[in-house]
Amino acid sequence: MSNTSIDWIHSRLKFGIKPGVTRIVYLLKQLGNPQNKLKTVHVAGTNGKGSTVTFLSNILQQYGLRVGTFTSPYIEVFNERIAINGRFISDDELDRVVAIIKPLVLEMDMDSELVNITEFEILTAIGFLYFQQEAVDIAVIEVGLGGLYDSTNVITPLVSAIVTIGMDHQDILGDTLTKISGEKAGIIKPNVPVIVGNQVGVPDDAFQVIEAKAKSVNAPIFRPLPDSHEKFDLSLHGQYQQENAALALKVFDILAPKLALVPDHDKVAAGLKQAFWPARMEALNGFILDGAHNIPAIKRLITEFDGSKKVNILFSALQRKDFPEMIELLKTIPNMALSLTTFDYPKTIRQTDVAGISDVTWCPDWRIFLSQERASDEIYLVTGSLYFMSQVRAYLLTNH
Repeated sequence: MSNTSIDWIHSRLKFGIKPGVTRIVYLLKQLGNPQNKLKTVHVAGTNGKGSTVTFLSNILQQYGLRVGTFTSPYIEVFNERIAINGRFISDDELDRVVAIIKPLVLEMDMDSELVNITEFEILTAIGFLYFQQEAVDIAVIEVGLGGLYDSTNVITPLVSAIVTIGMDHQDILGDTLTKISGEKAGIIKPNVPVIVGNQVGVPDDAFQVIEAKAKSVNAPIFRPLPDSHEKFDLSLHGQYQQENAALALKVFDILAPKLALVPDHDKVAAGLKQAFWPARMEALNGFILDGAHNIPAIKRLITEFDGSKKVNILFSALQRKDFPEMIELLKTIPNMALSLTTFDYPKTIRQTDVAGISDVTWCPDWRIFLSQERASDEIYLVTGSLYFMSQVRAYLLTNH
């Protein structure tokens, strides 16, 4: 790991989340606006962004294209957030790009209006510059948070996509689905087609916010219906992945003529099958890992289990106000046994946080759950924070 560069990028975490594009616009201008030299697709949504990005990227790779992907957070290594055709940016490449950007950031820190640019903003600039330097054919860019004020929202993509809308980051995006929809609709650009995914439990007025924004800027809007497609042959499990695949395919259909690609069923099928995204209903060494880290994701997860087999669940999350509701939802899975735990990360839940919750077991060390004897006819599910998934996944890969 390129400790010096990554440590410097992480050092900007202390500046937190600062919505707005003033700082990123300035930094990119100093770099020659690399984002304007790229063909891009922009993907927003509460859940399913990463899976949709990887489905689309793999389809495009079947056509021999160099496809850049910008995603977050990471599950295995920091470098995976910036990749070309699935190959993560190397430590040396990261060092090279950081060497260009760091002096500009230090200069910005001397300006009261540009000071304290955040980790994600810097990472966004690294991604755009790297993709431009490497001359990718197209870059598929995942929104970090929301859309309107996200640092990735400086591109004019060929196609935009809004995968899902759900209650998440209410402190920043708003406390209703309608307000959150307005933030996500912020990625819609004039005359740029936008594809909107299946919105489970989202009221009509929330979708109407997106529809109104698209209409106001003459952006064609499409909605692939979840039941209007064949069952795709996927390596990624879960009904929601079928919906993400349908959305990615619709993005590709709109994108193909813009890239002079001829739709080919075999290439599309191969791309969808090849797509892999860790900790999304991933079967690994006898466990299922799923990074269901907010209410909408938990609601989708619980529909995957019908009670025919006992489900032993290990859950951990950050100390956000919605974790008790997430736990209560998990308890609705029929024939389940729920254990709660903590892990090594700032502001994770502790035993005192869940002391008043009934019908759960506290597991002081999550490794105990992983090392227990398992029944062959039962399911063992580990879920919750993506940061938790990252640690569990690394442990399973090295200790089983």
